[in-house]
Amino acid sequence: MLSSLDRKRIDRLYSLLERAEREGDTDMAATLRWAIFTLENR
Repeated sequence: MLSSLDRKRIDRLYSLLERAEREGDTDMAATLRWAIFTLENR
């Protein structure tokens, strides 16, 4: 189960992912998806 700190980090990463997708930054979006995946699956 995720701690509240991990949940906050993941929420922030999702916000950054939305921004990267809006701006068309595919490299950043891919990096953020990997970071989210890694945190959610520890």
